[in-house]
Amino acid sequence: MLMAFINLADIEMLKITFRHLEVFVQTVQKGSVTQAAMHLGLTQSAASMALGDFENLVGTKLFDRAGKRLFINGDGRALYSKAMEMLERAKEVETLFQRNQRTIDLRLGASSTIGNYLLPQLIGQFSPSHPDSQIQLHVTNTRGVIEAVRNFDIDIGFVEGPCFEQEIETTLWRSDELAICVAPGDPLARGDVADRDGLRNAKWMLRERGSGTREVVEQMLQSQLGPIKLAMELGGTEAIKRAVESGMGISCLPKIALVDAVAKGSLVIVATPYLQLTRHFQILLHRNKYKTSGVLDFLDFCFGSSA
Repeated sequence: MLMAFINLADIEMLKITFRHLEVFVQTVQKGSVTQAAMHLGLTQSAASMALGDFENLVGTKLFDRAGKRLFINGDGRALYSKAMEMLERAKEVETLFQRNQRTIDLRLGASSTIGNYLLPQLIGQFSPSHPDSQIQLHVTNTRGVIEAVRNFDIDIGFVEGPCFEQEIETTLWRSDELAICVAPGDPLARGDVADRDGLRNAKWMLRERGSGTREVVEQMLQSQLGPIKLAMELGGTEAIKRAVESGMGISCLPKIALVDAVAKGSLVIVATPYLQLTRHFQILLHRNKYKTSGVLDFLDFCFGSSA
């Protein structure tokens, strides 16, 4: 097995350079030597030569070839996380003695509620103590975040739905309250407590499948109310809010996403004391992902913040 003899101590013996590692990693991420070369500012021939040298040095092919496309194979996947770790350690060495001014390069991924309503505020609070840092945030649904963590496309994932992937480390982060919302003129907005039958017979507007909110909400509602009538699936929380505001149906959404609409009176939260509508956000890390100081700093901040 390739990884039985590839480790950090072998670099000098194998004469592997960081250029070899950069070309390999970018080829994995971009899917072609041409795109990797463009990203690194190399000619295609220089990148191809570096990748060929790298494969010769480690003694195995790392990609399956199909025309101009390259598809990482089993040996390439085994080496990828190690190559990423080497490059990330090298970046840390460059700023080792500039800790008061060191920059952080982080790629975050989050499902929509966290990415749209929570993480921007946390990033804004974190950034002043890390000037010149580069933090990218990609917002998608829970399934998309899980795939990005698995493929090392992001450093940290934040999700609302469950994750059962063996190669991903899952940590409970914080609780989140959901609430059933209706337009002010909806019959369910009248009275102190929403009627169960009214909820069962209402036209429900829910997120698309693959969304963490959809999975949790559907399970919660059906386990406590029984079957509900799904009228429409929409690809985002804001779209659902607009649909509910227009009187097209009702929904169950995160309270954090309803604050502004409730304050201006376009939506009403109905009382449902007989329902348990609390879920937990989770943080995802690939088990083979090297945790840079930037990753650890941001995680410490997230767990210590009350925002």
